[in-house]
Amino acid sequence: MTETGRIREIRGDTLTIVRENSIACFGCMNQECKVKELSYNAGNPDGLDLKPGQLVETEAVASAIKQGLAVLLPPILGFIAGYVLTGVLFPAAGDPARATVGVLLLFAAAFALYFIRRRFPPKTIRRVIRVIEAPST
Repeated sequence: MTETGRIREIRGDTLTIVRENSIACFGCMNQECKVKELSYNAGNPDGLDLKPGQLVETEAVASAIKQGLAVLLPPILGFIAGYVLTGVLFPAAGDPARATVGVLLLFAAAFALYFIRRRFPPKTIRRVIRVIEAPST
């Protein structure tokens, strides 16, 4: 996912960037997001010639496959664990009961992951990929 923003400050290889409103922001219902200035840190691994005030485009460094697995794997493992453990703990339980417990653990793992990631967001630093416009004078 790419975002655009203006460089506010440069400290070594770390930039502080203020997010610009994108087209998606116009349809967003989150009023606090529209009013509040959002800033984030980004890196400059390519060594671009950057100055405060420039409009730049950034992207997340973490790969989409890793992020997808981190989100999908715990609920799937929860379902498998629920299905297998129900069969081990209650040998007389049939497939509907085992599947029900598996689905319950799937949803429990999904909700737990949602709240954990909301409380502790992943520490991914964005990187600058290109300069869109020079600083305003």
